[in-house]
Amino acid sequence: MPSRLPALHVTTDGVGDLDVDALVVPVFRGAIEAPGAEQALQALGLDEVPRDARFRGRLGEVLDLAAPGQPWGRVTLVGLGRMDELSGEQLRRAAGSAARHLAPTCRAIATTLVLVQPAVETVRAVAEGVLLGAYRFDDCRPGRDPLEVADVTLVVPSSLVDAADRQLQLARTHAAAQNIARDLVSTPPNLLGPDDIAQRADGLVSAGVEVEVWDEARLIEERCGGILAVGRGSARPPRLVKLHYRPDSPVAKVALVGKGITFDTGGISLKRPSEIMESMKGDMGGAGAVLAVFSALADLDVKVEVVGYLCLAENMIGADAQRPSDVITIRNGTTVEVMNTDAEGRLVMADGLSLAVEDDDVEAVVDVATLTGAAARALGKRASAVFANDDDLLRQVLTASEAAGEAMWHLPLWEELRDNLESEVADIDNIGRGDEAGATIAGLFLREFVDGRPWVHLDIAGPFWQDEDRYHNPRHGTGVAVRTLLRWLEMTGR
Repeated sequence: MPSRLPALHVTTDGVGDLDVDALVVPVFRGAIEAPGAEQALQALGLDEVPRDARFRGRLGEVLDLAAPGQPWGRVTLVGLGRMDELSGEQLRRAAGSAARHLAPTCRAIATTLVLVQPAVETVRAVAEGVLLGAYRFDDCRPGRDPLEVADVTLVVPSSLVDAADRQLQLARTHAAAQNIARDLVSTPPNLLGPDDIAQRADGLVSAGVEVEVWDEARLIEERCGGILAVGRGSARPPRLVKLHYRPDSPVAKVALVGKGITFDTGGISLKRPSEIMESMKGDMGGAGAVLAVFSALADLDVKVEVVGYLCLAENMIGADAQRPSDVITIRNGTTVEVMNTDAEGRLVMADGLSLAVEDDDVEAVVDVATLTGAAARALGKRASAVFANDDDLLRQVLTASEAAGEAMWHLPLWEELRDNLESEVADIDNIGRGDEAGATIAGLFLREFVDGRPWVHLDIAGPFWQDEDRYHNPRHGTGVAVRTLLRWLEMTGR
């Protein structure tokens, strides 16, 4: 089941009138008080912000102060970082840090974070931060106490009250969608194989979204050789899920393609080191993100027709697993020499991309995939790599990512590296010669299957998974790219 979200409200009341378990007030780095902090500290009999090694006002730091005799159970200071670096994403992260810190013990919280930078987008950023920060994956621990935070109040100026409801609705829809992706990525692989995702899709998408599931027989009939080859080694057969959202009077038609490897051993080219295998239950993060996007389209009244392809398989070692040097045929007829079975994501995506561009009405294609360790090595765990064959579409997606606060960085598709993909026995091989520019080589491989259609490839191999809680993102599945894609579709539909 999708994770529940706290209720959100706004008020123009002063901090002294808020009866909550915790009042969250912001502090800039250097112990500079932000709106609400001075009144709260004075009520506690303090002349200044307490400072120690645990709290200096750095972004995301939190410090609880007891509040005897006050309407709040406690005052929680949250760091905003440097004042001259203030942004919507800083406010989102601060709100998320506070919510995550308070979630286990507080039922009702209030915050003055919006007053730091009063604007419509600030209401949304703070609300998203709180909703995302309160998330916890508990599906496998049904006896654990549920999260306590159920009610969140944002203190806003009177000038924003009328616009706030819409911003809270947007924040709630985007956060709920991202949490669906987080749940899918964090679910243990024995509980979420290809068919499990296919069966869940109907219950997760918006009302009116058409869901079509292709089983193994249909995949054979439809010549999806990449998906079939990757799934051969698993006892759980592959699937392709086609999603179709049709609004009234759409202004455009686009396609989304998601990599859905429900667990990745690397196949016969066994993944090394084995310690990274834990996160490979999240190798379906691209498909999870695309499915999550379809959960929100109707609620957002997006005026873009959207077709989605979830390319689902489990990459295992089995009696019939594909071998290095096998040659397979992709949906569009391209033959591929499989030189490394751990470069399987691009094989399933090749089928999905080929299907997407068969529709002449599709004006743009965006794919999302946990595709290469090279992207993570280049950009780290905090940013996604972006590749594109169309500058205008690239600008649109990067603008959406900036608005969403999801870091993305454009990497090149160097044409001179295309020759590395040449095979002596097939049209193309799946990894290229040499080990340089692995993320670019993967992007060049995918480009072979988009038939020149405007296309953006998001390699989310870095930020799809975290080893520790950080701001509004939890340990393990992050649901990255969901809010970027939703922002892009909203912008496109205007």
